[in-house]
Amino acid sequence: MGSDILTFKENLLRTTTFGKTVLGIAAVTCMLVAGATSATAAPAVDAFTEARSFLSQYGVDAQTQDALIASYEAGESWDSFSSDSVPVTTTSSIKGGFQEDISHYADGSVSVTRIEQAKKPGVSTRSSPRGCTVSGSNRNNCTVDTWVGLIRLSFKASYNVSTNTVTNVYGAGWQIGGACSASLVYLGKPAKNIGRMDVNAQMCGVPYNSTFFLAVTLKRGVATKSWG
Repeated sequence: MGSDILTFKENLLRTTTFGKTVLGIAAVTCMLVAGATSATAAPAVDAFTEARSFLSQYGVDAQTQDALIASYEAGESWDSFSSDSVPVTTTSSIKGGFQEDISHYADGSVSVTRIEQAKKPGVSTRSSPRGCTVSGSNRNNCTVDTWVGLIRLSFKASYNVSTNTVTNVYGAGWQIGGACSASLVYLGKPAKNIGRMDVNAQMCGVPYNSTFFLAVTLKRGVATKSWG
């Protein structure tokens, strides 16, 4: 991981989150509880430090990290910021009760996306009493999330794999690198087979807003995720 000693320039780092150019020094973290729909920046959380730690965890070398940070400062987006980008490699596995996809992209960036897998009847849920469960064709209380080092989005969804219908979307959470504040502007079903969240962020340093989304789509009995 890069040096934790930040220069003045780095403290006024120029960032690009999900394709939007902003100025930022902090990160907003929020889990939607008790009707809350917004959050303010958590102090002393630096977006680049967080990103470097994430990239190191997934095997990105220091030279590539430096190149990514430099491109980010120059106002360019990373490939991992959108599910429309085609990864070089993707590793899929079941880990901790989640279907986890780890994708590496041509520019060296990484995305980690997950959909919680339903527990079959009779399987103990003591480790996650509110986890995803199965009842016939229904999958209930299943977490969907994505993490790209600078942006983390998540929500819970219930859906039916026979009718390809999302029945409920709730429990949104988000972390936005480079934001002074962020608000949930949409959490719902734009179509019967889609659950989606949208977060609008006020970026630090300039009067600039940016919106980020995460969605789950049911098609042919399979739940897939998208983000951008």
